[in-house]
Amino acid sequence: MGVKYRMVVEQMEKEILDGKYTLNTKLPTEEELMKKFDVSRNTIRKAINILVEQGYIYQVQGSGIFLREFSRPGCISMKDMNGLTKEFAKDEMTSKVLKLELIEADEKLAEQMKCNVNTKIYNLKRVRYLNGEPIVIEESFFNKDIIPILNKEIANGSIYEYIVEDLKLNIGFADKIISCEKLNDDDAKLLDLQPGDPTLIVENTVFLKAGVVFDFSIEKYNYTSAKLLTLTTN
Repeated sequence: MGVKYRMVVEQMEKEILDGKYTLNTKLPTEEELMKKFDVSRNTIRKAINILVEQGYIYQVQGSGIFLREFSRPGCISMKDMNGLTKEFAKDEMTSKVLKLELIEADEKLAEQMKCNVNTKIYNLKRVRYLNGEPIVIEESFFNKDIIPILNKEIANGSIYEYIVEDLKLNIGFADKIISCEKLNDDDAKLLDLQPGDPTLIVENTVFLKAGVVFDFSIEKYNYTSAKLLTLTTN
């Protein structure tokens, strides 16, 4: 049953993120889901409980299962693992590559990325623009053993779309550390802000579903335009 309930969770999560239920926020009944996935009631209930814990849906006794409104216009979801391009699909998201080079992991980076010292790592720094306005500076490190090719053309677009659609990798989960600091002269200029202005920093360690780290990144957000959204469950 373990394999079956995970399959149900993954498929329902994909359908929710793809917008299948946005026109009707009430999801199919337990009986309909049992028939759709050809699984037992216990399997469906276990999958539903996990989706409730993850903040995707909620249950109302006697009324059914409902899609939780976990998206807010203009907000960047801390749960979403699809990248900013898909997050702002209705807007114009562009990138300016500042640096793209192949380096070898030192002890600190190897520890952060759970890889061996001297592992080949793509070091990418870019600015992301939302409708022409700078929203975030990203410095990312991608393990070349997992992401074998990363060039400027790919970096100018959606890297996560490339990882999922072209490389066929399954992105699993991320550890995120959020902090604040003041911008230095260089970063302030990139974000069209003043030196000493605040910036919200998100440090990401991103794993494949197999539990392997493929991306470590530090994002510095423009405080005047970036809003982060997270979900909590009781």
